[in-house]
Amino acid sequence: MIGRRRSLIAILSLVSVLLAVATPARADRIDDYIKTEMQKRRIPGLALAVVRNGTVVKMKGYGLANLDHDVPVTPDTVFELASVTKQFTAAAIMKLVEEGKVQLDDPILWHLPQGPATWKAMTVRHLLTHTAGLPGLEENFKALWPGGVRLDYSTAQLFNAATKDALSFPAGERFQYSDVGYFLLGMIIEHVSGQRYADFLDERFFRPLGMTSTSVIDQWKIVKHRAAGYTILDGQLVNIRRVAQAELASHYGVMSTVKDLVMWEAALAADRVVSVASLGQMWTPVRLNDGSTFPYGFGWSVDERRGHRWIAHTGITGTEFSRFPDDKLTAIVLTNLGARIGSRELVNPWGLTLGVAGRYIPGMLVSTQKAEPDPDPAATERLRDILGRLARGENVPTVNPRLPGYVGKDTLTERLRTLQSFTFVTCDDVRGRNMEMLGERLSRVCHYRFVNAEGTRYYSFFLTGDGRVATFWSTTE
Repeated sequence: MIGRRRSLIAILSLVSVLLAVATPARADRIDDYIKTEMQKRRIPGLALAVVRNGTVVKMKGYGLANLDHDVPVTPDTVFELASVTKQFTAAAIMKLVEEGKVQLDDPILWHLPQGPATWKAMTVRHLLTHTAGLPGLEENFKALWPGGVRLDYSTAQLFNAATKDALSFPAGERFQYSDVGYFLLGMIIEHVSGQRYADFLDERFFRPLGMTSTSVIDQWKIVKHRAAGYTILDGQLVNIRRVAQAELASHYGVMSTVKDLVMWEAALAADRVVSVASLGQMWTPVRLNDGSTFPYGFGWSVDERRGHRWIAHTGITGTEFSRFPDDKLTAIVLTNLGARIGSRELVNPWGLTLGVAGRYIPGMLVSTQKAEPDPDPAATERLRDILGRLARGENVPTVNPRLPGYVGKDTLTERLRTLQSFTFVTCDDVRGRNMEMLGERLSRVCHYRFVNAEGTRYYSFFLTGDGRVATFWSTTE
């Protein structure tokens, strides 16, 4: 009781801070960074919240929530979170685990007995970690594709289509991001709890935490302060036309504001969402069948950036939620510039939480570091060549054999097509940090500035002691 009272006091204190920071603030380096990036990336509107040491230090709206009516973004603007929803679905599952109603290693057919025999080896844990072998975003629910996009999808229709999807690999063999898995988790939540998914989240999370502007999407419903969604088509900013309604939207459907998500963050930090033990499981990288790990937990990616632990998730609608727990900092960015699955248009609203956090956490960003003299130009050329060979699908002996399956070849090919320069910035010695990526022990992480027609990205190569590439990662910062 005392612990719960302390948690409530902490959240009420945070709410009072919310009211204080909601007033207009003078422009600062964060404002300058956000406004510059919005212009470069053609983001119409954006809401930002930064929590440091449990206190809201920045919460502000930028740009327009609706271009037709010139409505400005505020901290009360409601955005469709898309896949940032997955942390809520994962938390709901962990609530049921804590109550003894679900076990992480339950075969999913125990809860969904109408599923096909091909799902026999899949467990709840596999669904949470995207390791069940279910299809990726461009291959899922394929039985519903003929005839084009529909306005309404029932749970039965989506489930029937999911049962017909081909599996990509045996459960636990590798990671493949899949909306199907989180849709099935929603079905498990409904089956075990006896409640609709939206009602479960509202009763267990939204109402108790005071998240009054947060709900599960209902396209028939009028939602006050809702942002319009946009994308880029043929080089032009256009309406995104996300109007379909899924009866069960556990893979994408939460809508919220930065103000409410700050309350969610406070509740996570105060163990009012799930227990410390449950959060520890949610924020632990998944271990695959071969003993290697992948940097994803339950509804969150679990990574690090230059020695700073980083727990995050993005949404295709242009949303991002990042926690840097060891630095006691959280950055939340919600935009209304989204991408469409399968589109090759340049849409890039993501990475801003890292850029914001790096302006509070010294030494985390590569972009703000002065470039050092290149100690090995031949290695730089070799790494640039490796990118090209991976984009072409070639076998590269100096690359971790697990890596090619995770490379987005089309995206990498397009970026390399207009490459202007690829230059060394710095290397971080990580031998003392016992780091492992995709089953390989790391020695160094080397960072490069990659400039092409789209702009500047920073590529980080995670290298083994003998110079092999365990994996690589890029961001705009």
